Amino acid sequence: MSPVISLRNIIVNQRLTNITLDINKGDCVHILGPNGAGKSTLLSIMAGVLPAEHGEALLLKQPLAQWPLSALATFRTLLAQQSEAVFAVSVREYLSFFSSEPTFELPSLLETTLEVGSFYHTPLNRLSGGERQRVEICRALLQVWPAIKRGEALLLLDEPLQGVDIRHQYALMALFQALCNKGNTLVLSSHDISLSANYSYKILLMKLGTSVSFGLPESVLSVKNLEHTFDCHFAVNKRDDFLDIQVCAPIVLDQMW
Repeated sequence: MSPVISLRNIIVNQRLTNITLDINKGDCVHILGPNGAGKSTLLSIMAGVLPAEHGEALLLKQPLAQWPLSALATFRTLLAQQSEAVFAVSVREYLSFFSSEPTFELPSLLETTLEVGSFYHTPLNRLSGGERQRVEICRALLQVWPAIKRGEALLLLDEPLQGVDIRHQYALMALFQALCNKGNTLVLSSHDISLSANYSYKILLMKLGTSVSFGLPESVLSVKNLEHTFDCHFAVNKRDDFLDIQVCAPIVLDQMW
């Protein structure tokens, strides 16, 4: 099987160094790493909105730079980190702009997961941060919903859990797994190591623009890899099919007084 995304020795000055990996159809890949690790830059490379300075980036065997944006828009979506809402347009009106259906109706799968119907008529600029994030996730998925239904979408999500309450975080993780099980390919960045450990198919650990490790969660999320990546101590335990990951020794402040 040919990879959906193939990256070879990708370099972006001061942001990415020699990133090489393949992402296959149906993969659910979570990118983990501290601030400044290069997660957002890597997602932008995969989306075709940022060119690599060196190396090769392929989407479905074709160089990403050769893909017309109009073609990408039919099956690839990118959720960037949240920006401030300045428009007073209602949630329903906003989402309807991104629907391919002549009469807008939010797919029941999205409404069940994200529960945005209760504030359909609320202006975007009056939503809480978490509510706005749920709307933006809906928007990103609606843009390529026909491709999602066919199992042919590429979903690139930069910190989709940002500001989202814990119940909806778990609902989103279940939704993302269901979309990948249908054949869609998903890559997201996150700061929640425990959630990613148990809801991803593969993990990419990054630090200072480099790849620390890429592969199955139980292989990548070792104490050695985590401590090298995040510069603090961890305990990792496997209980049945659940990976329990805890930070044991964060920064100690008592010695600084």
